[in-house]
Amino acid sequence: VSCNKMNVTNIFADYKRGNNREIFCKAATIARQGQSCYRYLEAIYHNLLSLAWECRAEHKRPCPVAAGSTTSLKKFLKEL
Repeated sequence: VSCNKMNVTNIFADYKRGNNREIFCKAATIARQGQSCYRYLEAIYHNLLSLAWECRAEHKRPCPVAAGSTTSLKKFLKEL
């Protein structure tokens, strides 16, 4: 699959406002998946983990993301 057509899990489909830690953590997981296409996603990945865990990201792991509806990586980044 080309990077322009890469699909990722749509973590915003069932997002409930107020749980930022969970959405940041899941977004970090998605950003990590897209790193092979876009190098800048590595920095976004670390920043999202830092937001999720409110500390240095190097000691934390991303959250698991259950399979569900998908969206393009491009649309995910716009929503993020």
